[in-house]
Amino acid sequence: MRRTTMVVAVVALVSLAGCSGLGGGPAGDGTADDAGADGSVVESGNATPGATGVDHTLRVTVNESAGSEWESVAATYPRDRFSVDSVQHGDLRLGVDTDGDGALDREFDGSHVSGANNNDYSFTVGLDTDYTLEAGDVVVVEYPAVDNPGEPGEYAVEVTVNDAQTTTGNVTVGE
Repeated sequence: MRRTTMVVAVVALVSLAGCSGLGGGPAGDGTADDAGADGSVVESGNATPGATGVDHTLRVTVNESAGSEWESVAATYPRDRFSVDSVQHGDLRLGVDTDGDGALDREFDGSHVSGANNNDYSFTVGLDTDYTLEAGDVVVVEYPAVDNPGEPGEYAVEVTVNDAQTTTGNVTVGE
């Protein structure tokens, strides 16, 4: 069954050098163990303050969502700092690293996206993947339409998988 109101943000597959290192430990408290091998839950493809249309990649290690079909991902940015624009389903990149080696073992395209919704500061992607998440899987989403804030700093971003697991990570702008 498709869930259309799921919230989770994840920006996807590794198109930038240095973004392919996925992995990590159990998720849940926003620590580096929730993230990819480099410790990031959210990574900006361009950390320049004020940059527009930036790819943001989200990586979350599955814990609470294990045993359920991957149906959604959402991200919520600080509402007064970031701007999130709409995207076409085919512009999203999605995947799962199932064995922690940093390579995506399962990839999904626009045909697996049942909805991509945004407001000024967040996005939600509904999915129809037929993929059952396992504990330790790292879900990866690339969302290509985030505008960075004008001021440098470290900003908390909340990422949710299947409305069941929420992780808070930081994205750095201006360093």
